[in-house]
Amino acid sequence: MKKILNKPISKKRISKRRYSPRLCKKPDCKKVFTPTDARQHYCEPQHRIDHNNDLRKIKYEPDRIFLESIKTNFKVLDKIIRSPFYIQNKTVNFSLLDYEGYDLTIYHSKVIDDKSGRDILICYHYGLECIDTETNQYRIHILKK
Repeated sequence: MKKILNKPISKKRISKRRYSPRLCKKPDCKKVFTPTDARQHYCEPQHRIDHNNDLRKIKYEPDRIFLESIKTNFKVLDKIIRSPFYIQNKTVNFSLLDYEGYDLTIYHSKVIDDKSGRDILICYHYGLECIDTETNQYRIHILKK
């Protein structure tokens, strides 16, 4: 059996350094506090979390807007390609795309069709090709997944 020694429990080392009071870095907090570490910039941990969440939201806002737009474009193409009108005619007018909320400036990539030499705007597994610029007629291609 091991003998238990009565060692004193070590206490956390407390620094003798003192830091000058500073203003909390969170924009809507004007509290002045005395930091316990030179790296401390916020008066409370929750302020650090909130401020970093706000910065992250600002940073990723353009990506979120792009993804929303591309999803809208996909839904429009998916809706039109399943419609009886498109199944019969195999083309769609830009006015219908515009009415449904399709944005021609938002797409994943652009490829050139081997047969026609025209641009195809890729949106997930659909491609949109302008087949007649005078009448604004478009063809939707289903790409292999």
